[in-house]
Amino acid sequence: MQTECICLGLLTTGPKSGYEIKQFLSGPLNQIMSLSFGTIYPTLNKMLKDELVSCKQKAQEKKPDKKIYSITKKGHAWFKKSLFESSGDWLRSGNYGDQVKSEFLMIILFSKYLPKETTDLVINERLLFAKQILALLEYDGPVASSFAQMRKTPQGSFLRGLMTDIITSGISYIEKNRNKLGK
Repeated sequence: MQTECICLGLLTTGPKSGYEIKQFLSGPLNQIMSLSFGTIYPTLNKMLKDELVSCKQKAQEKKPDKKIYSITKKGHAWFKKSLFESSGDWLRSGNYGDQVKSEFLMIILFSKYLPKETTDLVINERLLFAKQILALLEYDGPVASSFAQMRKTPQGSFLRGLMTDIITSGISYIEKNRNKLGK
């Protein structure tokens, strides 16, 4: 999916700065998609030039003005078209799995060459990380308004539930089967 489509999709929940878009993709959504500031800001500038977004500057004390981006009608139309095309491309590809790039999984694959203590540490750190992400997903307390809006949608709820189940299953599998790695 194009970076423009991702940024516009996030802007459908309301105006955001580039920093807020990055924050949106940092927490649990980082497990789905990751974009750097070096990608987000040039994309926002291109979309501003193409009139897919508008921008208002908000003064900040002792800081540069904050740029707040909003999706335009043209941007909404472009987003819907791009999302439809991306969906069609994905369906035609026949590749319905997600590409998983995981250093953790590669380390586990070759863990027979590591000291047991190192493998245990790697597994313990992975479990800690997974439990932290799970806690973020399960948190129902106050969050930024754009997060709250997305959380309340059927799509946000579905995604949150699916991610929670996948992570819970991974934690359970690792805890039950870590001893199968031997040593």
